Amino acid sequence: MLRHILHPVSTAAGHTRRQLWVAASSADTCLAAAASQCTKTIAAAVRQKARDAASPATCFALVSQTYSAAEIDRLSASLTQQLAHATGQHCSISGTIVDQIIGSRGTAAGLSLLFHRPERGQSNHPFYIGDQHGRQRLREVAVGRWHTAATDRFKTQQAATTTWQPGSSSVTRAASHLELPPELQAINDPSAVHLVLFAADKETRQVLDALDARFPRAAKLGIVGAQTPFVNGREFTLLASSNGGNAIYESGVVGVAFSDATGGHELVPQVTYRGLVPVSDVLRIERCKGNVVLELEHGDRAHSLIAALRRPPTETGSATDTDGRLFARVLRTRDAHAALVFQVTGGNPAKGGLALDTLRDLSPGSFVQLMMLSRHQPEPQPSAGASGTQPQIHFGVAGGCRVACPRAGAQVVGAATEGGFCYGGPMPVDSPT
Repeated sequence: MLRHILHPVSTAAGHTRRQLWVAASSADTCLAAAASQCTKTIAAAVRQKARDAASPATCFALVSQTYSAAEIDRLSASLTQQLAHATGQHCSISGTIVDQIIGSRGTAAGLSLLFHRPERGQSNHPFYIGDQHGRQRLREVAVGRWHTAATDRFKTQQAATTTWQPGSSSVTRAASHLELPPELQAINDPSAVHLVLFAADKETRQVLDALDARFPRAAKLGIVGAQTPFVNGREFTLLASSNGGNAIYESGVVGVAFSDATGGHELVPQVTYRGLVPVSDVLRIERCKGNVVLELEHGDRAHSLIAALRRPPTETGSATDTDGRLFARVLRTRDAHAALVFQVTGGNPAKGGLALDTLRDLSPGSFVQLMMLSRHQPEPQPSAGASGTQPQIHFGVAGGCRVACPRAGAQVVGAATEGGFCYGGPMPVDSPT
C-alpha cells in the first residue's frame, strides 16, 4: 500500500498567519446535502467574508463515484455559488471522481473539499491541460487495442513532434513537447509557486515533466481519478470551473498552482510504502541504462533473485500471501533509510536485467532490493506531524488495502483510487538539472 501525505503549513516571521486552508468532508448519501455541509464547515472556519481579495479563492473537490451522474454534473456550479455566498468572493473549482474519499474519520464514500483563500502576495492559478496542448497518450497503446489513422486523433496530430535520436540522451530524459496553458505560462515568477495540486487521467508523465521544467521549486501532487464509464459514460470525470464557466472533461489534467511571493509556506511531504516486504538481499547496481538495470554485483548473485521469488517472504508465511507484483527499492547506499520504490515492469532477473517503472535515470553504484506486497498489512498508524490547524492532504492507492488513519482531530482531505497518485518533489536550489 503506497500513500502520500502533504502538510501545507503557513508561517511568517514573528507570528502565525491566519488560517488560509480549510478541509471539509461529508459522507451524506445525497451529494447536494454533502456539498451544503462542507460549505458550512468552510464558512465557519473562514469566519469573515473577503472584501478586497487580490486573487479568487479555490476549492479542490474529490467526490466518490457512489453518486448519480446528474448530481455530479451539477456539483461544480453548486459549489461555486455556495462558496461565493459563504465567503464573499469568487471561487474556482477543480477536482475529480474517486473510489473513496479520505476524511478525518478514515475512508468512506462521500465528498472531500480543500478550500484555500489567498491573501496579499498570494495567488491561485487554476488550469486545464488536455490533448490540444500536445499531451500524448503514452499509455493508450495496449495489447488487444487497434488504432487506425482514421480513428486515432493522436497519430495525425503528434507523429511529427515525437522525436528521439539514439545516443543523444536516455529515453527517460527525452524532450517533452507539451506546452503548458496560458494560465501557467503567464505566471511572472515561477519560483514563487510552491505547490501544484491536480487531478488527472492516467496520462500524467508528460505533464509532470513540463511542470518540473516550469516550476522546479514547487511540489507537484496529483490524484489519478477513478474511471467512470459506468457512472456517466465518461472514461474519467474531471471537474473544473473558473471565470464564471463550468466544465467537465473526460481526459486531461485539472488543477491549481499556488503562488506565494512572501515565501511563507512550508510543505512537509511524507511518502510511505506500507505492506511491502523484502524478497532479496540489497544488491549494488553495476551497470544500467535509463530505467533498466543491466547488471548487478557479483554476477551469479543475480540468480539469487529467482530463488528469492520462489520462496515466500518470511513476514507472510505462504506464497499466496503476496499479490504477485514485483517492486524494486532503490537506495543510494546499502544501509540508507530513505529510498524510492518502483514497480518492476519487465526484464530478466536471472541475467540481472530489470526494467523499472520510472522516468528517473538509475545510477551505477546505487543499490536495489526486490520487494513484494503482502496481504497481511500492519494496522494503520496515525501520521506524524499532523496539525489540527492546518489540513493534511492524503492520497493513496485503492484495491483492497486500507489507508492509514489520520491523527485524531486533524483536518484531512484526500482520496484513494486504483490509479493511485503522482508526486514530484521540489528540486534543490543548487540542482544542475
